[in-house]
Amino acid sequence: MDRETLDARHRTLMALWAALLGGVTVFAVVAWALVSGILAGGWTPTLDPGLGAALLVLVPVHLAAGMLLRKREPSRDGEPRTRLDRHQTWSVVAWALQEGGALLGIALSLLTGQAVWIAGVWALAAVAMGLTRPRREELDELFRVGR
Repeated sequence: MDRETLDARHRTLMALWAALLGGVTVFAVVAWALVSGILAGGWTPTLDPGLGAALLVLVPVHLAAGMLLRKREPSRDGEPRTRLDRHQTWSVVAWALQEGGALLGIALSLLTGQAVWIAGVWALAAVAMGLTRPRREELDELFRVGR
């Protein structure tokens, strides 16, 4: 696999990762603004905080599943292009799991009216997604390419 192809794929992965993290961030800011009363003049919670807290257990499960999926050892079987496609697909699936967990947690926080939960969920998601961001070294290792 040539350097130019790997660099282009890395840029694509970085753009996808940044877009997913950016989406979580925007949703968190809007949800926080709604709950805190900055937007729409106030927010009426529609979900019992006890139930919301119980359902928040799903957030770290999604974040951890995404981290585990992203950190798994990629297969070295098949053609280089197929391996690269597989690596990109599993990376995007892992980030989607993390984003889904974060959006679920922020939505639960919004429905319960808990602004502090929004910040906590966003912080957990940002850390988890930060730990699984695309690294150029991963592609170099997968395809044994030197800089």
